[in-house]
Amino acid sequence: MSTEPEISIFTHHFGRPAPAVPPGDFFADKFDKSLWRMMYDEVGAGWYRNGFLYLFGADLPLLNPALAAWAGLLEPEVERTVIGRNAYGMLLVAEQTTDEGTDAPIGLLDPATGVYAKQEGLDFASLLSDWLPEDRLPGFLDQAAYDAFVSGGGQLAAHEVLTAQAAGPGPEDVLAYHMRMAQAHQK
Repeated sequence: MSTEPEISIFTHHFGRPAPAVPPGDFFADKFDKSLWRMMYDEVGAGWYRNGFLYLFGADLPLLNPALAAWAGLLEPEVERTVIGRNAYGMLLVAEQTTDEGTDAPIGLLDPATGVYAKQEGLDFASLLSDWLPEDRLPGFLDQAAYDAFVSGGGQLAAHEVLTAQAAGPGPEDVLAYHMRMAQAHQK
């Protein structure tokens, strides 16, 4: 399990969420709930990097229907829940939190490429202490297009993501985007 200095690495790189939101209740086990509470007390939950990242919020499981759209890409009969996303709709997904707790493997679903990838050793603690601060998740922290969109006066609503469209990058509802991209990648 991660120690406070390791979690502080996350806070050093990402700061506190602005705005903050209530944390998700991702775990069934009392011990794991306690560990998550300690992590949450340090890192928070909500919007980071000028609205580019949305992590650990209580409403993230509302995106779980997007995972059903990608059923052909994902291993069947595995419990999954969304724990974060970026402004492009990439999802951080925890697997088997009921059985694995804070040691649950975390995968990254990229709707633009239709790829779901898990990395050895990627769990809640390492996500906070290594993977996010060291930018080890391919493309997840690349916010150049988002920054250009915002600099040009663009703004995303909480339920929207920035997607490539015929007229250039623009907002789209995150669930609609996942449904559209999952269907496109099944062809």
